[in-house]
Amino acid sequence: MRSKDLWKGVFVGLVAPVVAFAVYVLFYRDQSIDYFLNKYVSISNLPSIISLSLLINLLIFFMNIQTNRDSQAKGILMSTIIYGFLIVILKFV
Repeated sequence: MRSKDLWKGVFVGLVAPVVAFAVYVLFYRDQSIDYFLNKYVSISNLPSIISLSLLINLLIFFMNIQTNRDSQAKGILMSTIIYGFLIVILKFV
């Protein structure tokens, strides 16, 4: 297992949901990110928004498995677990 590939997967897994959320808000909702965050994002529905943003990690994970990049896939799985802990913490706060 190459450590460089693992950390690349962690980085991609942490950044991809944020980018996917931004693309969704900017292009699909046709609103500014600041307006969307102020209007729709509160502490009560933030876990569900993060959960939906994590679907992009599923796609990237399976693409890495299909192309035999297992170290990067492990990194993406690790970052998804980190997001999972964050979701649980936000859910019970």
